[in-house]
Amino acid sequence: MDLKVITDADTYTHIALSGKLDIVGVGEIEDQFIAHTAGRKKNALVDISGLTHTGSMGLRLFLRASRSLSEEKKSLILLNPQPMVNDVLEESGIRRVIDVEHDAETALSKARA
Repeated sequence: MDLKVITDADTYTHIALSGKLDIVGVGEIEDQFIAHTAGRKKNALVDISGLTHTGSMGLRLFLRASRSLSEEKKSLILLNPQPMVNDVLEESGIRRVIDVEHDAETALSKARA
């Protein structure tokens, strides 16, 4: 698993994830992910186009960050999931509580708000 910080602006943080977000992958990046998302208490845009897989632990990680951010009136926005990852997000119902975007401009606009 790899986590890369793209932008750390005043109003939002933009990071990218790549690899498999399974139990091992979550273990590798969980602390960093929470620090760069919920820990910064500003909107977080997470490019997940590089994720090849996400399991229940990955979904839990997204929900944990989203809940923490929502307490601050901020949002977690997931960007560009691959088809298999998108299917997991759809089937899990996570899209009811976390914004998933397929257009970078729309996602950036929401993150900057």
